[in-house]
Amino acid sequence: MSARRLLIMGAGGHAAAVADLALECGLELAGFTDRAGAGARPDVLGTDADLAALHRRGAMDATVVGVGNTALTRRAELYGLARAAEIPIPSLVHPRASVSRSARVEDGAVVLAGCVLGAGVRVGVNAVLYSAIVVEHGSTIGEHAYLSPGVVLSGTVRVESRAFLGAGAVVLPGVTIGEGATVGAGAVVLEDVPAGATVLGVPARERGGRR
Repeated sequence: MSARRLLIMGAGGHAAAVADLALECGLELAGFTDRAGAGARPDVLGTDADLAALHRRGAMDATVVGVGNTALTRRAELYGLARAAEIPIPSLVHPRASVSRSARVEDGAVVLAGCVLGAGVRVGVNAVLYSAIVVEHGSTIGEHAYLSPGVVLSGTVRVESRAFLGAGAVVLPGVTIGEGATVGAGAVVLEDVPAGATVLGVPARERGGRR
């Protein structure tokens, strides 16, 4: 990836991790946007609503979403805002991730250190794969999905849009995690999870209502 100035939408803890990743990918940091706006701290250039104006002024060359798992709907909104402004949204893949030549990582997705993406894996736009995740052959991860550290997808797994998988969750081969579903930390998922459901435990069982 050639060096470009990257602005990160968001300025919290996840944004700091994305900033480190961007530097590892050879990018320069232009700064951040945040709801508090310019003046919140020296590297915050404005609010998210200022994104298009910042791009027109040449403040950055590209952008990526830097809000984390507590705001999956906002992640999707910010991605849409950047896309509407026709700002480039690169994928970021850590040099110490292992990615099959036949895997594909779409725009805006971030893949952190220690991840392993097997043959034919597809990672959707604006998805997050945190450290040390294993995604085996033929699995697909939907747009805006969020996988926490240590998740294992054991082959031909389908994770749909805006799903959240907690740290250390294991999903057995062929299982689908539905749109907007939540898989708790450490859960072992043996069967499909309906859209919007929350599953916990070993084996994973549905808890509570749908979101």
